[in-house]
Amino acid sequence: MKYLTGHGPATALSRRSFLASVSAGAVALGLTACGDDSTGSTGGASTTATTGFPLTIRGAEGDTVLKTQPQRIVTVGFERDTDEAVSLGVLPVAITPATNFDSGLPPWVEARLTGKKAPEQLSYEDNLPFERIAALRPDLILATDSYSLSDDFKNLTAIAPTLSYDKDVSEDTWQTRVTRIGQALGRDAEAKRLVDTVTAQIAEAKKKNQALFAGRTFTFSLLNAEGALATVVSPDDASAQFLAGLGLTLSSKVTSLPPAGPAGRAVVSEERTELLDADIVLFSFRDDDEKAQIQGNRLFQALPAVTRGSYVPLDTPTALSMAFPSTLSIPFALTNIVPKLSAAAGRA
Repeated sequence: MKYLTGHGPATALSRRSFLASVSAGAVALGLTACGDDSTGSTGGASTTATTGFPLTIRGAEGDTVLKTQPQRIVTVGFERDTDEAVSLGVLPVAITPATNFDSGLPPWVEARLTGKKAPEQLSYEDNLPFERIAALRPDLILATDSYSLSDDFKNLTAIAPTLSYDKDVSEDTWQTRVTRIGQALGRDAEAKRLVDTVTAQIAEAKKKNQALFAGRTFTFSLLNAEGALATVVSPDDASAQFLAGLGLTLSSKVTSLPPAGPAGRAVVSEERTELLDADIVLFSFRDDDEKAQIQGNRLFQALPAVTRGSYVPLDTPTALSMAFPSTLSIPFALTNIVPKLSAAAGRA
């Protein structure tokens, strides 16, 4: 079998390639638009701040100095800056689109924007549209989820205070990200409530499925940008952490493999497909052609997990909800993935 060109969280490329290839329980908070009518907003930001201003937030790429509570927000990260702003009740004036979704918005964000005009989307290929961003007159740029921030930080801070990730875009936890964004928006009390609520939702899902998940192993695979089969081998991978948080364990068959390529994954040759077997086998597909190609392979079909029905296929949006976790995407993942895991574990 020839593996097709891949997608998704496994790929760390140039920003253009990354965005092109990366393959419901939301907490109820009202959205406050940050902007004015000239940019499609519906009003001013709330003046109720829980963080004292002025303040300085340290970051890996540089400090963010805010004299007053921001009123006009632009997000330039992959997708989680927008997630967390919306989750905190703030509607940015403009965002960089989440290009894995036809609308440019993940479904968990779209659900929160019902009845509201969506932010302007800053479409581009290689370089951020700095002139357009400047024309929007932001007083805060959220970039904690930007994979090109080391190159862009100087240009962005020349426009407005820019919030960097704390340590690294791939290392900051979802708790760290929403806490930092909450600070910058003057909504740190809301951020703490979100962390507590989502943490409780994860704990409830784990408790509910304890009898099914305890002691069960899993693997999670996809096709990488070169069309090769790639599987998660690092317990620190965000998807692995999500599944571990439910009580599942990454299979020792894959954790012993040497990482090859980005993001804690290893390439597995077709002849070693058996390494993917576990109590639960997850696979993420970009499209139906990929799904048919993998599921039609006799070695994949022969995996014990597949033959007994402990195999869980995921489309890219659903896979992204756990691969790029936020306080909006995690509840979406719990709603859409956990029932499938429960059914698979019941057959293990």
